[in-house]
Amino acid sequence: MPVVMNDRLAGRGNAGGRRTPDDSGGGWPGRDSAPLETAEQRGRDIFIQEIFASIASDIDFLSSFFSFGLDQRWRRRLVSLLDLKGGERILDVCTGTGKLAFLLARKVRKGGSVRGVDFSREMLGEAQKKLGARSPNISFGFSDAKALDFAENSFDAVTVSFGMRNIPDTASALRQAFRVLKPGGRFCCLELTPPTDRRVKPLYEVYCFRVMPFIAMRVLKTAVPYNYLPRSIRAFPSRDEFRRTLEDCGFTGVSVHSMTFGIATIFEARKAG
Repeated sequence: MPVVMNDRLAGRGNAGGRRTPDDSGGGWPGRDSAPLETAEQRGRDIFIQEIFASIASDIDFLSSFFSFGLDQRWRRRLVSLLDLKGGERILDVCTGTGKLAFLLARKVRKGGSVRGVDFSREMLGEAQKKLGARSPNISFGFSDAKALDFAENSFDAVTVSFGMRNIPDTASALRQAFRVLKPGGRFCCLELTPPTDRRVKPLYEVYCFRVMPFIAMRVLKTAVPYNYLPRSIRAFPSRDEFRRTLEDCGFTGVSVHSMTFGIATIFEARKAG
């Protein structure tokens, strides 16, 4: 069952053809241009930021609780797919409280580095609290997934976990990931998705739309974050649609890995070179 609100909260916009919980149009121009963001789009940004600000201190516990601990297993699967040898430079977009970033840092070891970025300062604050003397190769900073503050061809891998569905302008974020990847670099996105097993779907719907908000109301004194979660999963493109978007953004060798009856999916791709 899901789950994970996200490992991050990313910037918002609206991709062509993308289903969104509150779709209103708009988009971004070229990679070096300033964003053309409407007041309504900015309002959505603020709404999402406020959600994660309100649960930042509880999200690690709630993510593990609602997913029965599967969220970390899914993250470990992503790390294994990257087949890291050590020494790589990795960008973790939508890093949230840094749970994936810390797993990656162990794999790249002292010769490599992991930079975790997010546009929720409260989530980054939780990630910063976890830093210690044993994590010299990891750092966190503020950045919007649609306008990453890094030069072209900077990273051996770019990862996203449980954050892409919070970016209606999916293509803008993917183009940014492609831009900062080195030629031959890897992209991996872990996301919550509707189950592929029809037998699981009725239970999944009850759990997501009724049980989780009910529990959240008692723990957080608000059900808003966990009313938003299942709607954001529904709004996310289908597996085939997201694969096509990756290819349209320049990625090659796209692979799709469904896990746990399809309720979590990893999208893996490369930048040719």
